[in-house]
This record gives sequence, structure tokens and C-alpha cells, in this order.
Amino acid sequence: MVACVLDHGWTIEQTAERFQVDAKTVRKWRDRFVAEGLEGLQDRSCRPRRSPNRTRRSVCRRVVRLRRSRRWGADRIAFEVDLAASTVQRILRAAGCGRLDRGDRATSMVSVSRYQRDRPGELVHVDVKKIAAIPAGGGWWMHGRGNDRYKGHSGAGYRYVHSAVDDRSRVVYSEILDDEQAATAAEFWRRAAAWFETIGIRCERVLTDNGSCYRSGLWHRACAATATTVKKTRARRPQTNGKVERFHRILLEEWAYIRPWTSESQRAAAYANFTHFYNRHRPHGALGWATPISTLGENVPAEHS
Repeated sequence: MVACVLDHGWTIEQTAERFQVDAKTVRKWRDRFVAEGLEGLQDRSCRPRRSPNRTRRSVCRRVVRLRRSRRWGADRIAFEVDLAASTVQRILRAAGCGRLDRGDRATSMVSVSRYQRDRPGELVHVDVKKIAAIPAGGGWWMHGRGNDRYKGHSGAGYRYVHSAVDDRSRVVYSEILDDEQAATAAEFWRRAAAWFETIGIRCERVLTDNGSCYRSGLWHRACAATATTVKKTRARRPQTNGKVERFHRILLEEWAYIRPWTSESQRAAAYANFTHFYNRHRPHGALGWATPISTLGENVPAEHS
């Protein structure tokens, strides 16, 4: 490009048209060659020599550490480190971790509004999340596919995380159980409703999908025993039960897959700590960065505050 201008007498505009670049780009390379020779044609960083307003490296490291250890989104990390969400996202992109897992974690749905009930207990969302159990010594995620003794098929089966999320406060009661049968779901609800009572929440209505365990007579009798009205989501519309779906996404990202577990008992023991952290210490964006338990006010018993 420089040779066309200096050696062959092409105009700046003709050269720019030939190489399909802007005229000022041609001038830039011509002037650098004239001033510095061949060295001037080497690529160099466009970064300024000084950036006094640049985010400190220690803060950037903390942002990346929170993403990798907690799997938080940019707005959640921004609240934690007191930065703009756009700044956090730029730091994450530069570090190569600008997006969380793709595939089933990403959807094409665009949230246009968020509804919220007026009082705790007015509506409780319930659902089950099925996850693979961890064999003793850890599975393929720890050893790599083809390198673990189970060859990717541990035979450890599955575990079922039953969760009940209060619509207003986002307080959750959750257990890891052996199946998702009707009897198991019904007994879970009895324990969940009793637990909500201990923190001053009386469950008025419960919303579930149309799974077989929630269509059963056992489920309806358990809800009737706790004076709770049964509600169902629309068919093929899981977003109707979006608050418990969102909780399950959080538990996948911040508990289930946050580290390689060596056994199912180790992961299950950590789950109690995770639910404690979620209810009492994890700020929630939809609550104005308050914690779920704090939205219940001053009447919560001391052991739950």
C-alpha cells in the first residue's frame, strides 16, 4: 500500500479504494513509513501510554475470581465490587470469560416484565431438579472422560433437588431426595410448609408444573392438609414457574458444578451451607440487592436471621 503511493505515484484515494480501507488509514501508514522506515510498518498497540482512570489490576483480578469461583453475572459482580456493570463485562471479556456456559444455560427469551406478589406466602413456587449423583472418588468431571474408572458411566444414578421458593421474598426451602415420586413430593411439601411457618410465612397457594407427582392425590391431600391452594403452570410454559427455575440455575452454577466433588455425601453436606448462604447472605438483584431473609422484616426468629 505504501509502495503504491510513494513508488508508483498513486493518489491516497486510489490506494484506499484498491485496498478497501479509509483514506486516513493510507495516510497513517505512509506517514509512519516516511518517519520510521520499515519498523514503522510493524503492528503496535493502540493503547495510550498512560490510563489514569483504568481499573486497578487488583480489582480486575477480583472480578475474574468471582466469576470463576461463584459463577456470578456481571451485574451481581458489579454490586459486589462497586463498579459499573459495563466495566465488569469489559473486564470479563478481556479475561476470556465474558459468557457463562452456552447451550441449555442460554435462552432466546427476553424478559419484558417481572411480577411479584404483595406478601410472603401468597404464592410459593415448587419444582424438582434432577442431577447426576457423584460416585465415590469423583466422576468423569474430576478425572476426565475416558480416564475415570467408570468410563463416563458411574452407575451412581441421580439425585433430585426438591425446592420451594416464596414468590415475594425469594426465601427457599430445599432438600436433596432420592426420587420424584408422588409420596416423596407430598412429604417434602409438608416439611416445607412447616419450615415456612417457623419464619412467619403461611403458604396460601403453591404453583407447580404438570408433572405426575404434582397431579397425584397424595400431592393434593398434602396441600389440603396445610390449607394451601394448588395451582398449575400453563402447559409447555416453564417460565410461568420462573422463580424456582431461576433458583435451580443458581444452584447449578454456584453449588452443583462450582468444583469437582469427590463423593455425593460431600456435595450434599455443602448444599446445606449453600441454602443458608442463599437465604441469609446472598444479595438478590430482584430484591434491590437485599437478602431474601431480610425482606421478612424484624419478626424472623433469631436462628433464621
